[in-house]
Amino acid sequence: MKNRIKRGLLLAIATTGVFAVTACSATTPTPEATNAEDLRGQTIKVLVSSGHQQFNDVWLTELPKFEAETGIKVELDKVNTTDISSTFLRDVTVGGCTIDNVEMLDGGTAAASSRMADLGTFLEADGSSADELLKGQVKFAQTAYTFDDKLAFYPFYSGAKGVAYRQSWFEDPANQAAFKAAYGYDLPNPPTTQDQIVDLAEFFTTPTTSGIVFSGAGDPGESTIDDLIFRQGVDGFQDKDNNAQWGPAHPDNVKKVTEAATYLTDFISNGYTPASIGAMQTADTTANFLAGNTAMDYDHVYLAWNQMVAAQDSLGTIGSFEFPSAEKGNGGISFYWGRGIPECSQHKAASWEFMKWVMSDDIQKNALTKGVGVYVPTSVELLDWAVEQGIVPQGVADSVAHAKAYKVTPVTAQLRQSIGIPAYEKLIGNQLTPGDYAETLGNQMQDAANAAGITN
Repeated sequence: MKNRIKRGLLLAIATTGVFAVTACSATTPTPEATNAEDLRGQTIKVLVSSGHQQFNDVWLTELPKFEAETGIKVELDKVNTTDISSTFLRDVTVGGCTIDNVEMLDGGTAAASSRMADLGTFLEADGSSADELLKGQVKFAQTAYTFDDKLAFYPFYSGAKGVAYRQSWFEDPANQAAFKAAYGYDLPNPPTTQDQIVDLAEFFTTPTTSGIVFSGAGDPGESTIDDLIFRQGVDGFQDKDNNAQWGPAHPDNVKKVTEAATYLTDFISNGYTPASIGAMQTADTTANFLAGNTAMDYDHVYLAWNQMVAAQDSLGTIGSFEFPSAEKGNGGISFYWGRGIPECSQHKAASWEFMKWVMSDDIQKNALTKGVGVYVPTSVELLDWAVEQGIVPQGVADSVAHAKAYKVTPVTAQLRQSIGIPAYEKLIGNQLTPGDYAETLGNQMQDAANAAGITN
């Protein structure tokens, strides 16, 4: 990964039964308890996503060791990803605040932020700081987890779009000669501009293969167009006053969104994608690519990277790259999770000990190597390690490193899920023109923000 930022390793060391780490990390004793005996016998409830099966081995084999060493009992409450936010907010408002630690998805961070303890106070008690932690994270994570100058969530988990491609096709001398004859320049390996992607998609489209595939439906599809919109230069979904970034307040951005939508749908209208793309999500694009039917897969390719690496015996070399932006410096979108401690928790010190443990390098590496599936670490050092180990493709690591931070509000999830997905599926299904998509979606987003009473 380019422009690597180095920081001290999070070294989890058992000292008198309580985990301590180096001063430059975020894992330190809290002001509320400074010795093991204060914490032994306490029970904490930890809310996690049942979909995060990367942590299966951590919960099964490593968590009992933590409990034995610290004397802290951990009750895991696993709920569906879509229920995390509502379950947490219900608990801390009318449920008696039984949750002591929570992992929160990006769309829920804003609504939950006012209920969270400031993790900076825990860091400062150990002679560190929120700034010290954040400077070791990828760029977007340095701001995404902070609300009103409070570090509400500890960064650890992200993902982004990337491109997996048939690198052996790109390196084939016959293909290289034919491409140069047709387009007048060397076949780019990998491509670095959006125009090059179009030329390559056309070149590799044959009666039996498609040039490119991407998700045309559901959440994976909506995040595809979001990635291109961000790369077109639009800074998120809402501005500083919570108005829609391509609504009536930002007519210039309506043009950028129209350009992004046109760019994407032209692949379909020109016949460079599979005919069934309107029904495809990530699992489908992966299957299509692994079947040898497509030159480039623009999706959440890190989720199946191990399968792609294993398929090289039959498919030839498979590489990865970050999808190019319309202009350099415009990163794409990432999604992310963070862990936090509710302000109302009666067991903050014990919860912090758990936080230190679960965020240590050893535990994160366990999740990335022994669990089911992978995620993309936000820690620069862990991300570099994951790439070196072949766990995360370089192209996705670059996408995460360059991803653009964007404002998250209590209605962001609604803008993307309830409004954005149906609009995207109509765009891909040719029920909306790119211009209508941009204008209609922008107006609906603005209406939702106004209805929530959060616009200025």
